[in-house]
Amino acid sequence: MPTTLPKPIRLRAAGDLYAAIPHLMGFHPTESLVVLVLRDGAVSMTMRVDLPRPRHRGLLAAQLEIPLLEQDAEGVILAVICPPSEHIPEDLPHEPLITALANRLGGHGIDVVEAVWLRACEKDVPWFCYFDLDCHGTLPDPQTSAVAAACASDGNVTFESRAAMAALVTLDSVEARERRSVLLDELMNTAEPPVPGVEFRRVRDAVDAAEQRKGPLPDREVVALSRALAQPDVRDACLSFAVQTRARAAERLWLELTRSCPSPERAEPACLLAFFAYHRGDGGLASVAIDVAEEACFGHSLARLLRGALSAALPPEELKTLADKAVVNADKLLDTEAQSSSGRSQP
Repeated sequence: MPTTLPKPIRLRAAGDLYAAIPHLMGFHPTESLVVLVLRDGAVSMTMRVDLPRPRHRGLLAAQLEIPLLEQDAEGVILAVICPPSEHIPEDLPHEPLITALANRLGGHGIDVVEAVWLRACEKDVPWFCYFDLDCHGTLPDPQTSAVAAACASDGNVTFESRAAMAALVTLDSVEARERRSVLLDELMNTAEPPVPGVEFRRVRDAVDAAEQRKGPLPDREVVALSRALAQPDVRDACLSFAVQTRARAAERLWLELTRSCPSPERAEPACLLAFFAYHRGDGGLASVAIDVAEEACFGHSLARLLRGALSAALPPEELKTLADKAVVNADKLLDTEAQSSSGRSQP
């Protein structure tokens, strides 16, 4: 689950860096190994994985090796976040894991610059280094850190847990989804075949109205947008909003549609939500949204593509190429629709 910050921030001490982990991840990790990837003297990316069972240490080391080499990582800082063992600091939890990672990564020229243990990312929590017993400290308040301020100014929220983040995309009631599913069936059976340019314009107008709209989308608009996004050309053209001033409004609409659309159609806004979150460096929300898309439509091609990018720790900026291509495709859809409308208006 790679995560990045949109702009560089200078931190003064090691404790400041460890206190920043929740904001780098988008939530407070527990029972986790956090990998801070170093390149060009800065943290270029953050990854989080569940702490493995002893027999899986070697497998995890091999799995981390691939994205780190692809990222041209110069080094890493490892943070183990979990409850304490019986003898602290002489016996830190998961020390064999740190040794396995240091040996495996070091063999490929990736230095484990530091490795620390802490039970949580909270104010005044002590942290200890694996490599030096005299290296330790306590965390400053994560809520008042420079990274927290930067995230807040960008409109990003740090959740108390991954579960709290996942609650963002909790489905509407069964009754509401069934009601919309019936309406969608009716629309599919009675409406004319969708025209991609018209449907893209419908979505774009809904994005432009998202910031000012009060209250939830009416059922019939949810249904109309579900039908629009079910057209692959329309959905892919919507990737273009990620590199426009519409990006935040679009992500807000994708989130609402992910909650309210019936399945399997909800996979489309969920994939868009994942793309937009990943594009701005929020790997945590992207992962949650991909889970939703895969649950709604097993084997969904875009969800599979995004899952592969996330697993390979593809840098978020690499997604800009897709978004830029989508801008061209969106313009073509609108041009085609405009030409068709002009032709229909002629006597």
